[in-house]
Amino acid sequence: MNSFEYSSTDTDQLEVEPGNTETVSPEPLPISVSVVIPQATPALSPVVEEEKPVNTDLPTAAPPVEVESFPQITNELTYSCLLLPRFSDHYLSGDVVKDLEIWLKEVCISYGWRLNSITIRPGYLHWLVTVPITANPAKVIKVTCQQTSQKIFEYYPRFKRKNLSLDFWAPGFSVVPGSAPHTMETINNFILQIRRQQGIF
Repeated sequence: MNSFEYSSTDTDQLEVEPGNTETVSPEPLPISVSVVIPQATPALSPVVEEEKPVNTDLPTAAPPVEVESFPQITNELTYSCLLLPRFSDHYLSGDVVKDLEIWLKEVCISYGWRLNSITIRPGYLHWLVTVPITANPAKVIKVTCQQTSQKIFEYYPRFKRKNLSLDFWAPGFSVVPGSAPHTMETINNFILQIRRQQGIF
């Protein structure tokens, strides 16, 4: 009977009698190998955005906005002016009336004033004039007296024979702010006042 010995080596061997030795290799154990084959990712199709229609409509108008109006500040003032001849018997009548109206218009245009109305009576000159707000009404009267007196004495020398001054008009004047003309009562009272100051009445 043959005897054998088992040794734990990498390769198990069975030893038998000398001269009759075989090597027995153990059968390899089955190895389970799992292979994961990645699936091909489907190609992504390009995303095409849908073309939006172009809006060709004109923009709608904005609703009207109400703006609060403010009162306008005027840069002009209107005055009612009154002058008397220096001598009570130097009447404003005849040709001098037409010429005086022309001369007064020329004065207003020359100095940037606006002549609104003019009234010439034998005993007085009354007019409405609009001037810049910075104009001094006393200066308006002074310029008017100087310019018209020069014309009157030049074209009507008969007035100069009695009036030895260079001013055709009586001292003193009446100026009332506003577009309302002098009333007849105001005119009569003014005439009486001036003549008393002159010592005529």
